[in-house]
Amino acid sequence: MLRLGSAILASVLLGVPRALDARTFGAQRSAHIEVAPSSPALDAFAAELSRALADAGFSMAAHPGSATLVVEVHSLWRCESTSCPASEAISFTVRDRQGSRSLILHYATEERPAAARALLRSLEGRTVRES
Repeated sequence: MLRLGSAILASVLLGVPRALDARTFGAQRSAHIEVAPSSPALDAFAAELSRALADAGFSMAAHPGSATLVVEVHSLWRCESTSCPASEAISFTVRDRQGSRSLILHYATEERPAAARALLRSLEGRTVRES
């Protein structure tokens, strides 16, 4: 019986550090969005991305150091010629615990909210997964 008690105690003690990990209790993830340089179109995309992040349960962090996900929005390209439908492409860098990666998101201008949600869905698969 003494061995069984020791085995139970050992398993509890080995499980405590993992149980104390914030992800186990579903702690809210945080995000920080930086827009540089500031422009109305970049700010509009950042606002849509902020809404998508809030809907997904992220809180907005005031500083990049306190966020689990940092998105730096760099530039925007627009195509409004008669040869192509109105579209935009946004260049940004995403940093999380898995590292930093540069991405470009291309979408129809009127689909900006859907593009922000699609971006978040693609990032969530990477940020939620445990190493």
